[in-house]
Amino acid sequence: MIPASPVYARDTIRQTARAIGTPCLIYLLASLVLLIPPTVYLILREYRWRRRERSLRALLDNADALEAQLHQCRERMQALRAMLVDLPEEMSADADEALAADDKVQAALRDLLQHRLWIQKHGADAPLDQLDNALGALGQSRAALGRQLGQLAEITHQLREARAR
Repeated sequence: MIPASPVYARDTIRQTARAIGTPCLIYLLASLVLLIPPTVYLILREYRWRRRERSLRALLDNADALEAQLHQCRERMQALRAMLVDLPEEMSADADEALAADDKVQAALRDLLQHRLWIQKHGADAPLDQLDNALGALGQSRAALGRQLGQLAEITHQLREARAR
């Protein structure tokens, strides 16, 4: 057996550990208390920045999708006009009413261009709630246009059936 050295006696080690550990623990806790608020601030700032970026990206993506829907609507209207030439006037009354919306499509494309210019000019510094409101408005426009495209598809289907008879 190895005799216990008076230099490394257990009581001495514990006393040294206590003497060194207490100030280190205090410094560690003080460091954590000082570092937590800036860390939380940076995390929240990053979250807000990413949310803004997602809103802008969604806004631009919805604007692209709305533009594609408007062009699709215009193409369907032109196809309907070509079909109306062959049909009697009483059969094409519903289609004539639907085709009267061509000016509305052109106006919607102009409005969409205005929205894109607003996004380009103010998108970087606009409040997040304004971006969310614009995103909601584009979503409503897309939904309404989707319903109109459905109506145009139904009218096209009815006209094709009438032509086949």
